[in-house]
Amino acid sequence: MHNFIVIDDDRSVRSVLIKIIEQYDLGEVVAESDNGIKGEEQIMAYRPDIVMIDLLLPMKDGIAVVKKIKSMNIRSVFIMLSQVSSKDIIGKAYENGIEFFINKPINVIEVVNVIKKVKEYLTLRRTFQAIEVAALQLRRDDVLGEYDSKEMNKKFLNQILSDIGIIGELGSKDIMKICTILIEDRELNYSLEEMQLTDLFRIVQEKYSSNTANIHLDSKTVEMRIRRAVGKAIKNIATLGIEDFANEKFVLYSSSLFDYIEIKNEMDFIRGKSKAGGKINVKTFIRRLLVKIEEYENPF
Repeated sequence: MHNFIVIDDDRSVRSVLIKIIEQYDLGEVVAESDNGIKGEEQIMAYRPDIVMIDLLLPMKDGIAVVKKIKSMNIRSVFIMLSQVSSKDIIGKAYENGIEFFINKPINVIEVVNVIKKVKEYLTLRRTFQAIEVAALQLRRDDVLGEYDSKEMNKKFLNQILSDIGIIGELGSKDIMKICTILIEDRELNYSLEEMQLTDLFRIVQEKYSSNTANIHLDSKTVEMRIRRAVGKAIKNIATLGIEDFANEKFVLYSSSLFDYIEIKNEMDFIRGKSKAGGKINVKTFIRRLLVKIEEYENPF
């Protein structure tokens, strides 16, 4: 059974949501809160499967709560509720980690349908995580004594880049170099969030290029290659989702390497329903690749 936390400053809204969850046997509500600070503490304490959270909350708004929880690698799925209709604000909510958005006033059928989709996603995610962990452990056992951790990380990165269909792209080699450097240099890794991409590419070129005179030019080339590769990756994953929403690679990578809203935008673009595809964020892609590697190194 999936567990929930409900965070909304309107007591009547919390009551309605809790009643829907219980009445339709969707799971168990383990906690509720009327403000962002308390809600954040409850999420950290309970680590629920699903969090239903209002956008505008006293003390700390919903987006700030989601951003903080995601930064701690707590894998709760967030459903945000709000009367706000601004596309910019909703987009910001998706960028910071929510998976679904429900407009107020509450519609029972919509809430039930969204929760069921989330539960299906969680079930699939757990299944594939279990398969992935078992496969990774077997792989580690097979190579134990033959490869050091650096070589195993390289093999794992190759597998991911192969899964998302860009292993043959020139940019994939650059991505490998960047990840290798960030894994080896923890201090540089920690400063990734504040670092400009141009500085990161320059550092990579300084390490791998023998011709320092052309480092600036090479950095621009690296950036273009990587953007092209990541753009192809988001297109490949979106195509998998269109063909089969339950595809294991789509389930595994659509939200772990990309923002799901951008995958959805790319799917709509491929279908001809939108004039613009999903946006790519190279820094986010690299950071999430590093998270996948950390999960590989510590599977349990």
